[in-house]
Amino acid sequence: MYIESFVEYNYIGEIAGLLLSGLLLFVMLYVRPKKTLLFKYIFNGTILSIVAILFQISIIKVANNPNQYYNKNLFGIQLISFLLVYNGILYCIFSYVNMMSVVRRNQRKEFILMYAVLSIIYVIGIIIEIAASGLYTFTLDGIDIRHFTRYYISAGIVCAVVCFIASILNRREISRITWHAVCLFVPTSLVVLIAQMIYVVKAHYIFSATTYVPIFMIGFLLFHNVPYDEISGTQSIYALDAYLMKNLTKNMGKKRIWVVYVLIKTLDIENFIKKDIDSLYYGISICRNLENLSPSLRLFKLADDKFVNTIEENDPEKARKMIQEMRAIFDKSRVDLTVPFNYTIIAGEIGSELDSILKIRQFFEYVSRRFVDQNNSQFYMAQKRDYESFAEHYEISSVIRDIRLRENLDDERVVVYAQPIYSVETGSFRSAEALMRLKVGEKLISPEVFIPIAEKSGSIHILSCIILNKVCSAISSFNEYYDFDAISINCSSKELSMDTLNRDFMEIIEKYDIDPSKIRLEVTETAMFENYETANRNMETLSAEGIQFYLDDFGTGYSSLERVMNCPFKTIKFDKTLLYKSLHDDRMNDILSYMIEVFKKNGFITLIEGVEDESQKQYSVDRGFDYIQGYLYAKPTPIEEIKKFFNRKSSF
Repeated sequence: MYIESFVEYNYIGEIAGLLLSGLLLFVMLYVRPKKTLLFKYIFNGTILSIVAILFQISIIKVANNPNQYYNKNLFGIQLISFLLVYNGILYCIFSYVNMMSVVRRNQRKEFILMYAVLSIIYVIGIIIEIAASGLYTFTLDGIDIRHFTRYYISAGIVCAVVCFIASILNRREISRITWHAVCLFVPTSLVVLIAQMIYVVKAHYIFSATTYVPIFMIGFLLFHNVPYDEISGTQSIYALDAYLMKNLTKNMGKKRIWVVYVLIKTLDIENFIKKDIDSLYYGISICRNLENLSPSLRLFKLADDKFVNTIEENDPEKARKMIQEMRAIFDKSRVDLTVPFNYTIIAGEIGSELDSILKIRQFFEYVSRRFVDQNNSQFYMAQKRDYESFAEHYEISSVIRDIRLRENLDDERVVVYAQPIYSVETGSFRSAEALMRLKVGEKLISPEVFIPIAEKSGSIHILSCIILNKVCSAISSFNEYYDFDAISINCSSKELSMDTLNRDFMEIIEKYDIDPSKIRLEVTETAMFENYETANRNMETLSAEGIQFYLDDFGTGYSSLERVMNCPFKTIKFDKTLLYKSLHDDRMNDILSYMIEVFKKNGFITLIEGVEDESQKQYSVDRGFDYIQGYLYAKPTPIEEIKKFFNRKSSF
């Protein structure tokens, strides 16, 4: 026999929680959030929150109207279902808070095992409660679900306490903003849980949804939210990454995605945006015009002067037409705006060659570099050769990055050749220049291709250390038996300003116990005068150790002869272009002859490179060069074989 309920449970807090979690789910689905490792706990927790709240509302509805809705079996299923879903919510909260620590992520198996034990205890507790009291009771006032509520709230309190303690123990492993969020919201949640336990008894208020939905919302807003810009309608780089990742993993082959990479070029982009209000309004109208081209067009803002637009279009002709229409919008802007305005647009399809977000980003940056120094507007549609060239560039970059990470001075991917240098005075080879090659797969890549990549990525020093190590190893192996002066290696401009350059180089030389004078460093004019004071100081230190310096590629820059003579150079290495020009230009011949005379008068040794035929050889000898280097005398050979060009010592 059913009893009419005189006490009703107020569940307005559950309704508010349902609306809040529904809104949160909508936002997560619509704004393409930043999907880090932890995002799944936020997303799954929100889904479980909606399910739990619906169960909770149905339970309260039955408790408030037992005569109308109560069914013993069905009500029991509702209670148990809620408790199990609530356990899933606690798991998501527990995981989200704890996994913010990198240490916890590395202990994932132990963590899952620990929560499995807690879950088993939780389920056993449910079974005991059902056996003892059935989780609820009938009273004169109706169905009493306060015991049921107190049980799961107790579990929530335990979860909050454990999360807070875990955060304290892992304070050094989590970011400051994460720590502040935990300190603010976990205790707040704990207070609300305790308040729920009290108010369900005294006032029959149920608002348990407010103990977990806000946690997911705050986590999302702080760490995963990438909303639209309210004025331009663009999204951030994180939204772009999320969009590209979705299409790379789920839609590749089903949708053709085209990317339009836009660089805005003005004299002062910051003042252009903040002070020129007419230009700002016109910039907004550009966004509106772009959006009106197609519903499949999405706008992303990477920086004040850098934008990415994406198009979903399977028909290449339609996609190219839309891209041309986008170009027309920018061209019209150049005419209408009163301030100087230029653009660079790089457009291309995201094909199988670009199978990761990193590759997509780097591809458009790579193609756009050729237009960096051009002041006029540029439009370029990526060609097949661009994808092929980038594939090689990316592969080289990956190899160089791996070499830097491993720091193996014997790395076999750095291959060392050496080209003998001929002494005019002795009529023999007295030295050689070490030349680096990079082995990528089965290909050997030349320095002019990979050195700029290594310099840009900050990896050039490890390459220099590797080639120095291999040169020292070769010298150590034949130094006792062969007569030669030294082997030179090239030193990058980026290295000359490094504080650790001297120590790193000397440690390698000392490891092989060879005379430092057997090593010479070649430095270009450009490198020398980018940071003159620091470079000169490093050179003086190494010179004191016995290492000689060559000024490499002399004649290609705009250096001061006074500065050159004040630096610790022993040898001036003339660039081959001076030789080639002097052969056919009397004025260049006079200049070259004069420079050779000045350098030799001041005690410098002169060396000419690039000699490939007899006429060049004879010209070089007639002008008084001390050393000659070029294919006419010898081509580069593996460093291990360079000894065959040197004379054996007479005692052996």
